[in-house]
Amino acid sequence: MEQKPASIIYGVNDIPPFGTTLILAIQHAILALVFIVYPLMLVSESGGTQLDAEGVVTASILAMAIGTFLQCLGRKGMGSGYLAVNLTTPIYLPVSIQAAKIGGLGLTFGMTVIAGLFSVVFSRFLKHFRHLFPAEVCGVAVVMLGISMVGPAITRFLGLHGNSYVDPHAFAVALITLSLMIALSIWPRGHIRLYSVLIGLAAGYVAALWLGVIDLASLRAVTEGGFLALPTIPIPDWKFQWALLIPFLMTALVSSLDTVACIITCQKINQTEWVRPDMATVSDGVLADGAGAAMAGALGTMGTGVSSAHIALSSATGATARRIGLLTAIVLVATAFVPPIAKLLSRMPAPVIGAVLVYAAAFLITSGMELIVSRMLDTRRIFMVGGSIIVGLSAIQLTELIQRLPPWLYSIVGSPFAVASLCAIALNLLFRIGTSQSASMRIEPQLPGMSEALRFFESQGGAWGARRQVIQRVQAAVNELLEAVILSELAEGPIDIQTRFDEYHLNVVVLYSGLPFPAAEECPSPEQLLADENAIMRLSGALIRQYADRVVFDSQKERQRISLHFEH
Repeated sequence: MEQKPASIIYGVNDIPPFGTTLILAIQHAILALVFIVYPLMLVSESGGTQLDAEGVVTASILAMAIGTFLQCLGRKGMGSGYLAVNLTTPIYLPVSIQAAKIGGLGLTFGMTVIAGLFSVVFSRFLKHFRHLFPAEVCGVAVVMLGISMVGPAITRFLGLHGNSYVDPHAFAVALITLSLMIALSIWPRGHIRLYSVLIGLAAGYVAALWLGVIDLASLRAVTEGGFLALPTIPIPDWKFQWALLIPFLMTALVSSLDTVACIITCQKINQTEWVRPDMATVSDGVLADGAGAAMAGALGTMGTGVSSAHIALSSATGATARRIGLLTAIVLVATAFVPPIAKLLSRMPAPVIGAVLVYAAAFLITSGMELIVSRMLDTRRIFMVGGSIIVGLSAIQLTELIQRLPPWLYSIVGSPFAVASLCAIALNLLFRIGTSQSASMRIEPQLPGMSEALRFFESQGGAWGARRQVIQRVQAAVNELLEAVILSELAEGPIDIQTRFDEYHLNVVVLYSGLPFPAAEECPSPEQLLADENAIMRLSGALIRQYADRVVFDSQKERQRISLHFEH
């Protein structure tokens, strides 16, 4: 059974009190509504009307609610079952604007439906691509998710106007918001850190009013038109164009990779001893992501996807229960009937948004680094990780050059996350060439040979990208075995060590000619160690069994054979 980390107060399957769940759901809903700015940008760039904007806002709220519900459901193959809130993702923005300029918003929505259906189909084959997503590749993707948030976060945090002017009032608001969120996440005892972001947001609004970043008159305008109203969504005029098929399918692929990285991050923060991605859960998460994107297009808005900011928020607050996500979906639906709420949140001060993004980026970057260093890295993997991150950073540095590319290509190359992830996958496949999953060595029955064996496993562990803890157990078991064989002079000639590795198992076979190794089942007592000189050998055998998951002592063609099996 999965064990939740000590930092998590409410794990994925826990049932928090309803009042706590509701407050946490409101916190996630508030953050999700902030991202309605992206579909509003789509309407603005395409020359849409105010009626278009109102329809897109309502459709976006309902699409985020549906996508979140499907993602958190985790039943009968639909959804990852983790607290993974969906929002209108900026990944779809470039191609959506391109489509709107060519054929209006109807073309954007029609192509978004096709892209979502592509992700649904892709999810059914994802489990067969497990080898494309080792821990270090996933770590690169998560690191770049966090890094890609830094630019927008700092711009808003500092209230930058151009490249030279920092708004001191905006900076003060952001600093107050971030400081309060961090302080409440670290020092208070009890469950107050569950609400650290909500309290920080409220304090940010107060600070923004006090320092004049926003004025009271703009807040009064949110109540115009009443407090309750039925949501109205104009029926979209869906269109399709073959020329846009490839750009939208590529965008759907990038969105699916984004979801893969997000779901793997959810797995890691919810498991004390995370080993490798559960691709069945990831596949179900991508299925929900595709279904949500298709539904978004059908309702009349741009594509949706899993929010990395919300995953970081759930990790930081220590509340990852899926019930919070399900209730978040209900809260989002309710906001569609209360226009002032959406209006108020759409006016959230930019420095407050910047503070939240900085808060989330810090968790994503460190989580990705943990994923990378959880595996041993040889020269190949060092260049894969480092090269991919450099490519991602280059996409940030060369923004002006990349903007000259065609819009469909810009949607991929212009995303640091997308370009770094694709580079990591490609380099991982390239560097796998020439790396055998089997290896062997021969040593003489002398103590210096033990050091050679330890270096052999260190080298092979890096080449395989094996878990560091497993290789350390292998080294301890083999060291104990060789020491006993050599010091007791059991071997009458060279000792052969054969290994075979896959993602789930590591098998080691030690062969030598000579006397059999005592197959001890139990550790000898201190009295037996003092009275029986052979008890030392039985102690070695017992220790080897402690290090390995399975040990078999037998003979093969007049040679002694000791097989060690390790779960990976």
